[in-house]
Amino acid sequence: MTTINIGCGSDTWGDIRVDYKRKPKEYYLLGEESTTNLIADAQHLPFVDKCFAELKASHVLEHVENWRQAILEWCRVSNKVSITFPTNSNSAIITVKCFFENWDLSRIKNLLPNNVNTLMKLREQITEHLWQLDVNSVASILLSNGFVHINARRIDAPLIQLKLPFLKSWFRTDKLTIPHSWNVEAW
Repeated sequence: MTTINIGCGSDTWGDIRVDYKRKPKEYYLLGEESTTNLIADAQHLPFVDKCFAELKASHVLEHVENWRQAILEWCRVSNKVSITFPTNSNSAIITVKCFFENWDLSRIKNLLPNNVNTLMKLREQITEHLWQLDVNSVASILLSNGFVHINARRIDAPLIQLKLPFLKSWFRTDKLTIPHSWNVEAW
């Protein structure tokens, strides 16, 4: 059986990589290329029931119009699902939104030009969030659709992470973290 990656963006995981459109590399934070090999709606997939061994959807639910329908569709086509979405508190999003509201990005553009571009892309992506999702609601839908094993874990993210182009790397600290995402696996 094959694997499917819903909302793949530039992620290379999965035999079939689905997104709602092929985005230009300028959309992605690190300038990667899209790996999409099928354009489709995450809420209405063109596949027969249980044709995939595993489905992965990372940071997709908060963007789709009907997140419950999307989960039902993913349950329909796959034997195992792994869904990642922002924490209900959305601490990372609140922190970034506060940053955008309180900092004039043009004032630091000369100092850290690559970080400003990254922040501008991040601001655009955050404004696309339609929902604040609750891990218990997601797990409940999975349970009611025949999945008997549910594993939910919280993912924390570094509070400080900067792109350092002169070193061709990122600076980050794992000492200061904030709740970022939930990963829910079901089979």
